[in-house]
Amino acid sequence: MKRLRLGMTLLAIVVAGPVLTAQSARPATKPAAPASAGQHSFYDTMYKITFDYPANWNFARRDHQISTFHLDARSALRTTLMRAVVSIPENPFPGSTFSGAYVYFSVTPHSNDASCAKQAAPASQGKRGGESEIAGISFAHGHDEQASICTVQRDEVYTTLRHGACYRFDLTVNNFCGGEVSGVKDITQQELDQVRGRLEAILGTVRFDAK
Repeated sequence: MKRLRLGMTLLAIVVAGPVLTAQSARPATKPAAPASAGQHSFYDTMYKITFDYPANWNFARRDHQISTFHLDARSALRTTLMRAVVSIPENPFPGSTFSGAYVYFSVTPHSNDASCAKQAAPASQGKRGGESEIAGISFAHGHDEQASICTVQRDEVYTTLRHGACYRFDLTVNNFCGGEVSGVKDITQQELDQVRGRLEAILGTVRFDAK
């Protein structure tokens, strides 16, 4: 199952362009290995970046195994390659409309400052929020939302240009509209903040190799 579900299909999804076929030729990454008690570590040998994630979270290096990157990261370019994704393994609020949370790391090769920063400023309903620092490096920071009667997705987007490539992180929280579903209530802002806090904790472990 690609997402945690509570019996309804996620609404208001917009399909992006096809994934670049060159993904099949991407360099291999090192296997995830224990970083500390209760954590695993992902290291990308091509782009020299590491982050840690809880050992019980779902992890994949290929798209469509636990999520669909271009449905969640709508402002990513067709040439953007998903390098890794981790997802929360359980529904922390089973009585709510919560349906999934993800941290994506992706890279757009052969990019430039303007194109990279634009990915953090989605054209549809999104706003660039300014700058954020990750591992001592400045990232453009914005967000994108998919909404109908309720907000069904919020994606916090972070991008930075490094050695001619655009590095991107997406912190995505998905929900469904409760509507008339008996016994289900809309996820609260406090509950959303708790989920985002868990995603941001992963972002806080990012390290870049010195070059």
